[in-house]
Amino acid sequence: MKSFEFYSPTKIYFGPEKEKEIGRILKSYNASRVLVVIGQNSVIKSGLLGKVISALENEHISYLVLKGVRANPTFDLVKEGVRLHKENRFDFILAIGGGSVIDTAKCIAVNANHDGDVRNYNLHLEEPTSALPIGVILTISAAGSELSNSCVIQDDETKMKSGFNSDLVRPVFAIENPELTYSVSKEQTAYGIVDILMHTLERYFSPSEENELADEFALGLLKIVLDVGLKAFNNPENYDYRATLMLASSLSHNGLTSVGKKYYMPVHQLEHPLSGKFANIAHGCGLAVLFPAWCKYYYKYDIDKFALLGERVFDIYSGDKTTDALSTIAAFEEYFSRLGMPSTLTELGVKEEDIDDLVNKVTKGGTKTVYHHTKPINDEVARKIYYSCL
Repeated sequence: MKSFEFYSPTKIYFGPEKEKEIGRILKSYNASRVLVVIGQNSVIKSGLLGKVISALENEHISYLVLKGVRANPTFDLVKEGVRLHKENRFDFILAIGGGSVIDTAKCIAVNANHDGDVRNYNLHLEEPTSALPIGVILTISAAGSELSNSCVIQDDETKMKSGFNSDLVRPVFAIENPELTYSVSKEQTAYGIVDILMHTLERYFSPSEENELADEFALGLLKIVLDVGLKAFNNPENYDYRATLMLASSLSHNGLTSVGKKYYMPVHQLEHPLSGKFANIAHGCGLAVLFPAWCKYYYKYDIDKFALLGERVFDIYSGDKTTDALSTIAAFEEYFSRLGMPSTLTELGVKEEDIDDLVNKVTKGGTKTVYHHTKPINDEVARKIYYSCL
C-alpha cells in the first residue's frame, strides 16, 4: 500500500424527500446568495426546482437560476456563471442534476474570483487556489461527481474535453433521494451504470500490492452494481435498487476504491476525445465500446488481475488464466448488450477517417503517452484500439 492522504468531506443527506430540507441545509452553511445551476428542463417539469425555490424563499435565501447545462458541458455556460457571480457576488453554488451540472458548478466555483481564462485550470496552465462552496441535489446515478474532486468540461472550439482534480471542488454536501431517479430513462440509467462500473474498474486495474484493501472495495462494489444495475434498469421505480445504485455512484469516484494506490484511467483518456469530438455521444456509450477493446489489447499484460476479476465478480474459473480473462471480457460485453449499449464505434457514427483525429487528441500530436504500468498508450496503441472498435 502506498502512502496516501484520503479526503472525502461531503456530507450526504440520504433518503426520501431529503431535498425538502435544502433551505435549512443551506442556512446551516450560512448561505445567503445562491447560484442554482440546472440542466435543460427536467427539474422544472418534475417540479423539483419549484420545491427548491420555495425552500430557499422560506429561509429568506436569495437566488438566481442558471439554466442550460447539456451533456458534455461546455465552457460557455461556465463563463456565463462567472459573469453572473461578478454581478451578484454569490456565496454558494447549488447544482441540481448529475455530473454535467455538477462539473459546471465546480468550474464556476473555482473561476468565480479568478480573472484568467476559465479554461486554464482544465488545461493545467494554473492551479486553483480558491472556490465557492458547492452543494448538490443529485438526480441521476452516474458520474460520482457529487463526492469527487474532479471536473471535466468540453471546449466546443477545440472539440476537446479536459479535466482537473482539486479538493477545493469537492461538494460540501450532497442530497441523495433515490426517488428523484425514478424518472431517469432506461437509456440514461444504462449510461450511468457503465460510468459507475468504469470508475471502479479503472481504479481496480491500476497497480496493486498483495492484499490490497482498495481492490477488495472495488470488487465488492463491482459485484453489487452488476447485480443491482440490471434490476434498476428493468424495475426503475424500485427504491432499494435505485438507492444502492445511487450510493455506489458516489463511492465509485470519491477515492475509496483507490485508497492507498496510484490510479490512472486510460479508458477515460481514450473516451474523452470521442465524446469531445462528437458531442452527441454519451460518455457511458463511449466507455461501453472502448472498455472491451482496451481489455482485449491489455489483458495479457495483467492476466492475474483479469482472472481474479472474473472469478470474484462473475464466478468464472477454469484453471486457465487466459481462458478466464477472455471469458471475463466477454461477460462485460454481454452485460453491456443487456443494457442496450452499442458495441462498435460505427454504431455511434464514427468513421474510419475520424480515427487519426482521435489518436491525435489522445497523444496531443504524438507528444504524450497515456500512462499504463506495463505498456503506455502511444499513437500506435491508441490507433489499434480505436480501429478494433470499428
